[in-house]
Amino acid sequence: MSIERIKQGLKEIQKNIDKACKKAGRSPQDVQVIVATRNRPVPEIREVVEAGAGILGESRVQEAIEKMSFFDPNIQWDLIGHLQSVKAKTAIESFRLIHTVDNLRIGFDLQRACEQLNKNANILIHVNTTGEEKGFGVEPSETLNLIRELIKFPMVHIRGLMTQVPLLEDPEQVRPFFKRLRELRDRIRDEAIEGVEMSLLSMGTSDDYTVAVQEGSNLLRITSPIFPEEK
Repeated sequence: MSIERIKQGLKEIQKNIDKACKKAGRSPQDVQVIVATRNRPVPEIREVVEAGAGILGESRVQEAIEKMSFFDPNIQWDLIGHLQSVKAKTAIESFRLIHTVDNLRIGFDLQRACEQLNKNANILIHVNTTGEEKGFGVEPSETLNLIRELIKFPMVHIRGLMTQVPLLEDPEQVRPFFKRLRELRDRIRDEAIEGVEMSLLSMGTSDDYTVAVQEGSNLLRITSPIFPEEK
């Protein structure tokens, strides 16, 4: 890869975000790009950082830890893949934000790890907006109940919601899933639960991020065109 090509990719993404924000009446400064680095080697990631990427996203805790040792500790990393309970402590030590909390057990393990580390955890609730039975995520109808249980853990701070959608040929086909998450966020906001923020919506990837922005996303998990297509 060349750093110039990566910069062009980042500029292309920002240009598309600007257009989507204008269409939705939003400010582009409200939207953050998380560069998804799963399965990418350290030299490629280093070039992406040098090109100006601000936040990196990893799907597996162990893979992230191995990569982090090669980078400045000030680089920000998010966990955008499923979190296993046994990795809770490592995740709190390593990531600025965990996108994928979807059950009470994880919340319990995070709280216990927070107490051991004397460090708070920032999380998003992973919601299954698609209705698919396989995979991760709490059902929309159960999300508020889960949040009411998670607030019992004082060091685990809920910052918003996240969803994953299938890869479809037409990005418009996933718009209803993004809209569902935004509307759920609004309903939770209306509850005004003490200690719960609903400021973040993590939705949208390389194939559908402009639609996600139009529907309110402010955290985008993007790989292409920053990295070359995987073979």
